Amino acid sequence: MLAVRMQGIYRRYYPRGVHANDGASLEVEKGSIHAIVGENGAGKTTLMKILAGLDQPDEGNIEIEGKFVKIESPSKAQALGIGMVHQHFLMFDELSAAENIFFGIEPHRNNKVSKIAGIVDSQELNARTLQLATEYGFAIDPSAPAACLSIAARQQIEILRQLARHTKILILDEPSSVLTEQETKVLFEKLSEIKRLGHTIILVTHKIHEAMQIADRVTVMRGGKTVGTYDISETTLEELTSLIMGKSFIEATQKPIEKPQIKNTQKKTIVLHIDGLNVRRHQHYGVGLSDISFEVHAGEILGISALSGNGLDELEDVLAGFRSPSSGTCTFDGHNVELHNSRRYQSLFQKRLIAYLPSDRIRRGIAPSLSVRDNFIALSRQDFFPKGWILENAAKQAIVNAIHSFEINALPDQPARELSGGNIQKLSIARLFSRDLPKLFILCEPTWSLDIRSAEHTYRRIRNARERGTAILLLSSNIDEILELSDYVMVLSRGRRVLYQENGNWLNRAVIGEYLLGNRIHE
Repeated sequence: MLAVRMQGIYRRYYPRGVHANDGASLEVEKGSIHAIVGENGAGKTTLMKILAGLDQPDEGNIEIEGKFVKIESPSKAQALGIGMVHQHFLMFDELSAAENIFFGIEPHRNNKVSKIAGIVDSQELNARTLQLATEYGFAIDPSAPAACLSIAARQQIEILRQLARHTKILILDEPSSVLTEQETKVLFEKLSEIKRLGHTIILVTHKIHEAMQIADRVTVMRGGKTVGTYDISETTLEELTSLIMGKSFIEATQKPIEKPQIKNTQKKTIVLHIDGLNVRRHQHYGVGLSDISFEVHAGEILGISALSGNGLDELEDVLAGFRSPSSGTCTFDGHNVELHNSRRYQSLFQKRLIAYLPSDRIRRGIAPSLSVRDNFIALSRQDFFPKGWILENAAKQAIVNAIHSFEINALPDQPARELSGGNIQKLSIARLFSRDLPKLFILCEPTWSLDIRSAEHTYRRIRNARERGTAILLLSSNIDEILELSDYVMVLSRGRRVLYQENGNWLNRAVIGEYLLGNRIHE
């Protein structure tokens, strides 16, 4: 029996005329895990927003378990048992985990005054949270403040929020784009358990290997159209990749990967030197950093990796000026600077000596309500606002060129919030690489949410910046990315440096995995 059938779905965004869905179709079997794959901007998320009542089709039919339905709103979708976990979580940081899960359907104390006043029965709320989490195999602290939770824990709360509302068709939009490899493995175990309990799961992803790993069937989308639907057991990774991206691209990317070769012909300039960095642990979550030291040279890439909750986020916060270290020194281009609340350090960003790509592209990377153009020019005051007002023609030409060069599926005046996660990431990357190169790049999870083609293009730009003499600090939980790009590799575990070494042939996924888990320490 089909849980979902969507036929002839068209969605055009006026007045821009963008065809997000162009006659798309989808059939999902009840009680299965169904993946929807395609490049960034293929129409995957739009199709799911229509199913979840968040957007309305211009044409097309939807059937839920054999009955034609019109899903005019999220509340109508919820009544039909459909719920969606978004790529960017919709949580209230000031509320607890339990309060987020049962927001709007909280249990109240069993007396008239409490019900009228809306007083929540906290004991019952926490008990229901534990019962729900246990049923689906999640480990949740009901009273934990949402602001203090890891990304993986936040995602689990989003899933439980849908399950608490008796969702039978669970949609997840790019769920692994913000997770480490280990966290993704745990997520897939949970999804298999949810499926076992009778739910239907629709997984939107650009990661084909993950679709092969977890799904029963897969639908390929390209350019807003449905290419076809295939049984996972009857297709291969190569066939799906070819359907999504074309044979010529596959052949071009099947060349063996060579690790960076460090040139020892001359001693390279130290651009950034961090010595004895210590950061106190947050009161509720995360880890501290203990005696972290490293240096980044001109024309080289230092790749730093860690599992979630082992210090990578804390290091990013310090280097980006969002968090103050308890001790440690920083030297930039031969000059001592303070890392936090230092005008001198902040001026390095303002003067374009340091350029920063944040891992959280929504909170730190873009302004969702502004247009694509305004987001692109926001950090380029000298180029587009030299006399205090905007140079319209220059700004228009710059964003048109960037959209073409970086293959951003968007229009200049389109609000950034309408873009898919991958296109938001490409916009952030375009803003960074369309200007003169800085002395230092701080790149945090640069290929999160990017499809294979876009990731390859990003790697090419990073390598080109290195060849032109820019020092690059790469913070990434993607082991393959670290190995492919880095001249030197550093690994953090429990807030401590456990590996700091030249990227040689002895380093591979298995070896780095041992260091990530803290099972090995390089003396």
